[in-house]
Amino acid sequence: MLVGVASAGLEDVEARFVAESGQVITTLGKVDAAEVVHGRPVRTIPAYKGQRSRPGVLWVATTGTHVPYESLLERDRLLMADFDPVVRGVAVQPLALSGRDGQTLRRHVPDMLLERADGTYLLVDVKPARLCSMPDAAAVLNWTGRLCADKGWGYEVWSGADPVLLRNLRFLAGFRRRRYLDEVALHGTVRAARTGMTIAELEAMSGVDPAEARAAVLALLWAGSLTTDLARPLSPASVLQVDEPAAA
Repeated sequence: MLVGVASAGLEDVEARFVAESGQVITTLGKVDAAEVVHGRPVRTIPAYKGQRSRPGVLWVATTGTHVPYESLLERDRLLMADFDPVVRGVAVQPLALSGRDGQTLRRHVPDMLLERADGTYLLVDVKPARLCSMPDAAAVLNWTGRLCADKGWGYEVWSGADPVLLRNLRFLAGFRRRRYLDEVALHGTVRAARTGMTIAELEAMSGVDPAEARAAVLALLWAGSLTTDLARPLSPASVLQVDEPAAA
């Protein structure tokens, strides 16, 4: 539950972001989320020798673009967004907020803004659980959550997910790029797929090269045409469910 001293109204909170047309400085009440999610990061993620947070860049299939991340934890949340079929847009370091929370002036740059297929938006802060309870961090997150509620955006503070699920997603992410797949193998695998088959059985029934069949199965799992229990380690014995109709 979000509690605390009442914040200033949305028209009293400054929002700065970089739209396709350039930098915009306005109030949070006037922010067009579509402009933000299709814009550019409002700040550059630092990178330097000896850095512990391990920033990098991830190719995101949802947008077909390379997206920077500030930590491996943030990378994992990006992978989950990329895997989520309802996510249509992804922006990192999307906007800078500045405003009063009672007597305190707060400034904050959330980690990402996600656009969903139903036209709603989710603002996400990625932070290790041990830091979320620290008073200063908790106050900023609480303030941000209240602003999102007033704006009509969803808000999430993400500290990780099931380790097995994340390992599976990291592995499947290597098979996101359709152009590297053998189309004959992909279509053969789709035609052979039946609910209740294991990965090994589908590979054997696909009638194509085993290595190409394996890549096709994993690509279809990423795309959601095939599903399995990703809370369990992926293996040849993983049981598949076919999303009808299975589309290549």
